Amino acid sequence: MHTEHDLTDAQQKAFEQNRADFAELKKQMRGFAETANSRLDASDLRRDLKPHRCLLCSCSEFRGTPGDSCTCGHEMTSHDGYY
Repeated sequence: MHTEHDLTDAQQKAFEQNRADFAELKKQMRGFAETANSRLDASDLRRDLKPHRCLLCSCSEFRGTPGDSCTCGHEMTSHDGYY
């Protein structure tokens, strides 16, 4: 297994770019979730503040394991707080 010291400059740069892209994706996901929550609040569908509720259906919390779908059929990242 390579350590950070064993990587070439090109490999280190690739990891740096990947980290930057994933940080941007995480920021965008938070923004999407905030917008989704605002839409649900505006439609008078104020659900309890229970974490991990689905933003795509009325599922009240994520039931599954990471990488799997919830019992509602949506992925973990579709549930509030998993981004």
